[in-house]
Amino acid sequence: MVVDLTDKVLVHTPVPKAHHAALRSGFAGYPANPRWNVSKFRAWKSGCQLRTALARGEMVVRQVDSMLVPATEQEEKPNQLETVPQNKRFRFPVWSKRVAASKQLA
Repeated sequence: MVVDLTDKVLVHTPVPKAHHAALRSGFAGYPANPRWNVSKFRAWKSGCQLRTALARGEMVVRQVDSMLVPATEQEEKPNQLETVPQNKRFRFPVWSKRVAASKQLA
C-alpha cells in the first residue's frame, strides 16, 4: 500500500491503514504516544527508521514520482522507465463509461 509520509514523499509499505498516522508521526520525528498498542508503535518505529535511512543517504526520494526508495533502486529505475513505450493510453473501464453516460442523460 502506498502511504503519503508528507505532502511530497510517498512510500510503499505493508503497514495497515489504521496505523498510517503513527507511521507519519515517526517519519516526522514526533515522540511515540504511550497509549499506542504494539502495532502502532511498530508503525511509528518504521517511520523513524525511514527518516533515519533518508538522512543517512540509504534511501532517496525518486524525482519521477516522489516515492521513497532504496538508493540502489533509484539508479535502476530510470532505465526501466525508458523501456516503457510512451504511447500507451489509459483506457477507462466500460462500467465508468456507462456511469458517465447515465449521468449525462439524467
